[in-house]
Amino acid sequence: MNKSNKNLKTKKIWRIIFWALIGAVWGYLLASGMITLPQDADIRIYLVYEYDLMFALLALIVLVLLVWNVKGLFRLNAMSGDLQNLDMPVTPKEKLLNTILKVSTYNTIVSLIWLVLALGYALGAGNSKDSISTYMVVNLVSSCVMFLIAIFLQNRTLVAFNKVYPNRMLNLNQSSQKEVEREMFADMDEGERWIVYRSAYSAYKTTNKMLIIGIVLFVLYSVIFGFTPLPIIVLGITLLVQQMAYHREVSRHYN
Repeated sequence: MNKSNKNLKTKKIWRIIFWALIGAVWGYLLASGMITLPQDADIRIYLVYEYDLMFALLALIVLVLLVWNVKGLFRLNAMSGDLQNLDMPVTPKEKLLNTILKVSTYNTIVSLIWLVLALGYALGAGNSKDSISTYMVVNLVSSCVMFLIAIFLQNRTLVAFNKVYPNRMLNLNQSSQKEVEREMFADMDEGERWIVYRSAYSAYKTTNKMLIIGIVLFVLYSVIFGFTPLPIIVLGITLLVQQMAYHREVSRHYN
């Protein structure tokens, strides 16, 4: 047991040294000026208008998720309620509902990203609004419509959840999210609560890693293309707030 722990520690140390060496090499190359970009370099990829490929990709993802969500709701309504009584840990109807819940959540998030990007692009300073006003209006209106549809489908998905689990109904009219969370946890058994705790901690660790990676990437972006402090500050504050919320919850159970 001790040997395996020592081997793991040794691997971690060598891994840290390896990435530190890579970071040092990149830092030296960038600082020495060996890696430079032309001043007129343009990394934006587009066909006709600026960022049109990015918005087209977002629109495609939202459309695919929207169709998937609608198709799943129709399939769920077509299933008989007797499937819930099968002698299985998870019935086909519950599996389908779980998939629809995930798709609905992803659709809402991606459509929100599309909406805020379209809004920021339309209202951003420095855009030649005279030449691309129609493109921006169409993009903004489309993102608004898709976001409203995503919200509607998420509402219908939660209604379907209440039908499948009448003993764990989510009160959609409640104004407080904390009340909804308390009701959900009160209706869970110990096994379900353990799954939620493990899933939440896994999400917490993944988010920590992604925030740190994002900070490093924006630092590299600032070194190569010019100092950009705002994204680094936002990600840093987000990481700090997440850690504070985590340790506050831990301290509440020990005080």
